[in-house]
Amino acid sequence: MVAIYNYSYIAKFIFIGDMGSGKSSLLRQFTEGAFSEKTNHTIGVEFGTKVVEVDGERVKIQAWDTAGQERFRSVTRSYYRGSIGTIFVYDITNRDSFTDLDKWMADARQLTPTHSIFVLVGNKADREQQRAVSFEEGAAYARENDMLFFEASAKTGEQVDAIFLDLASKILALVRSGAINAFSPDTGVQCTKPQDPRASTSSAASAVRVGSARTGPRFSIGGTTCC
Repeated sequence: MVAIYNYSYIAKFIFIGDMGSGKSSLLRQFTEGAFSEKTNHTIGVEFGTKVVEVDGERVKIQAWDTAGQERFRSVTRSYYRGSIGTIFVYDITNRDSFTDLDKWMADARQLTPTHSIFVLVGNKADREQQRAVSFEEGAAYARENDMLFFEASAKTGEQVDAIFLDLASKILALVRSGAINAFSPDTGVQCTKPQDPRASTSSAASAVRVGSARTGPRFSIGGTTCC
């Protein structure tokens, strides 16, 4: 019996970044439209889901929020695998959380799939008076590392939905172009619609990323059509 879903795709995202940067609050604002000034630090990982409509498709986003404490890194590193969207979060009022991005980048480059899309989010944009990292610095870091960039506020909701919708749109574009095979189990995005029997079963091998964020484009275009 064929399962029937109310969405066409499932996509796995992961949040990474220092403790206190607001990863859990961003996830809660996105999934529940809520914010709390008092939020316990994540122990290990937390999980949230939401179905969004983007570019004419319904996409179920599965987002994993990882702990920022050093003592949990050995646990959370296993959740990097199979993530199609990797969301780096820093606190614009905390310079150290921005400086530490290189540490998180090293883990992400080693552990996420080669086609994972990287997004940089400067959280707590509502605290402009306490800003320690300029918008220009965040944008420059994103450009250097081939990332999408947002400043957002988990408290007010500013730009929070845009992070997920833009990321989902980029993923759908890659699926439709053939750069990602959404029927392959290891891509981080799964198509829930029946597979076109005319699609090549060997197409996954042609959909790989070339170069690196510092040396070239993140994606090459394969030859498959998905969904």
